[in-house]
Amino acid sequence: MNHRKSRSGLSMLLMMAAMTTSAFANSPPPVEKSRFALTTNYLQNAEEGIYELAWDNRNQKVFAAVMDRVNRADNKGYLYAFSPDSLAVQGRYSVPFRAFSLAMNQDQGQVYVGHTQAASLRISAVDAASGKVLKTSDKLSFRSSSNSASPLSEHLRHMVYSKAANTLFISYSDVLKEGDTTRPVHKLLKLDGTSLKHTGEVENALPHTAYGLAFDEKTQKIYVGGKDYVNEIDAVKSQVLRTISIKDAKPKITSVQSLTVDSESNRIFVVVFEHGEHGKKPTSKDDGLYVFDLRDGKQLGYVRTGAGANAVKYNPKYNEVYVTNFSAGTLSVVDAKAYSVIKEIPMPVFPNQMALSADFDTLYVGVKEGFSRQWNPNEFVAGAKERILSVSLNES
Repeated sequence: MNHRKSRSGLSMLLMMAAMTTSAFANSPPPVEKSRFALTTNYLQNAEEGIYELAWDNRNQKVFAAVMDRVNRADNKGYLYAFSPDSLAVQGRYSVPFRAFSLAMNQDQGQVYVGHTQAASLRISAVDAASGKVLKTSDKLSFRSSSNSASPLSEHLRHMVYSKAANTLFISYSDVLKEGDTTRPVHKLLKLDGTSLKHTGEVENALPHTAYGLAFDEKTQKIYVGGKDYVNEIDAVKSQVLRTISIKDAKPKITSVQSLTVDSESNRIFVVVFEHGEHGKKPTSKDDGLYVFDLRDGKQLGYVRTGAGANAVKYNPKYNEVYVTNFSAGTLSVVDAKAYSVIKEIPMPVFPNQMALSADFDTLYVGVKEGFSRQWNPNEFVAGAKERILSVSLNES
């Protein structure tokens, strides 16, 4: 036997074993699945713009209100249905006019689509399973040709549906002429949830500008917010219960952009978007999340999240608040106990409206593109499609 060869072979085996052990020792640990893993998909055409989102619990879909944002005169709208997991497009349904806002009637399996701007000003009820338009309301216009300040100033904004009242509540705004001046008009309209007949408005709901609108299913209360107030409204009685003053907030609030309520812990979460004076670039230095006590309006916290804080969602399962920062291009995850940002997620271009899944484990975000070379020269990309993102929130 050749002992020299034997010793050489043994040395080689020992060296290989040492190398293998060393390789394992220096290998990176297994990659953990990110709690905030992202999935995305796109609208079909570059001319389309994505706006409000809604979660359909019965059919397990995510709906998006979409309009032709380029060919405005065509007044085309669509309702997209996405798979909640893969975000594959399950349906792209034509609706009568440009689609902006959404609300769900979960029990009846219907999604309400709001058609904004003066050429539309209607609400459609759509069968959530098939995408068929069931009915469309009459035009919701409250002006005459003599007092109109602009043909484009009449809008339907956000809306919420109350099952207990079987009523759809819609925020409406306009600007009217009064002699040589103009006067803004704001209403909270009511439509019958079945017939879509206009049944009136909630008196004194919107004393002045109120873009934020939220609904608490547990208490059947509606909340609207302006520059120095939040109004609490009983949906069934259709009346304002009280006005919560937020005029002493620090930093000072210019106007509530969006809000949501945690009635279990008696908190109001408000985001503020400083639009600035007309023709001037907004500073956005105080854009972010404000927290108030639901009982007395006392300020509980303030979190600077980013320029253009635009939409807000509260997640009771994880005690977190999510804020889309439209101008900054980020999504802020805020610890709702410490009132601090725990995660800043970069978003492509302009993150906008959101929806949460019923189990609170997935957040959906609509993401907009630069509209035109004139309005967004630094962000505009010819041929770019707007998209939807899902954010995994599950800790397991």
